[in-house]
Parts: sequence; C-alpha cells; structure tokens
Amino acid sequence: MAKIMSNKWIIVAFVFALIILGFGLRSMADCKSDCQDEYQSEVDSCKTLPDDPDEPDMLETCMDDAKSQYESCIEQCED
Repeated sequence: MAKIMSNKWIIVAFVFALIILGFGLRSMADCKSDCQDEYQSEVDSCKTLPDDPDEPDMLETCMDDAKSQYESCIEQCED
C-alpha cells in the first residue's frame, strides 16, 4: 500500500513539473513574440524617416539600432 502511495506522489510531482515547464515555455514564446512585434514596429518607424542629405546613413543606423534592441530583447527572454 505504501508503495502505491509513493508511486502516486511521483506521478503527481511529474505532472506538476510538466505543467510548470509548459507555462515557462509559453512565457518564453510570448516574450519572443513581443520582441518580434517591437522590432517590426521599430523597422516600420525607420522606414518613415525622411531622406536627409546631411545624414545619409540615418536609415541604416536606425535599422542597426532596431536589430540590436531586438537581439537584446531576445537575450532577456532567455534569461
């Protein structure tokens, strides 16, 4: 009888661990989705910058900054 109770607790603990793992994975996926949304918004914003002859690299700089922020956001999701 004690062995049956022990096995039930192992199964309950295993199911609980799977549930916690599932929530963690979903949370990470949501975080990465948020990063992607923010990145796309930044890229769209960069594309609306006016052409400025005094700053010809403004678009490239903006896109590089957006990419850098995206990569940083993804790293934070994985922490």
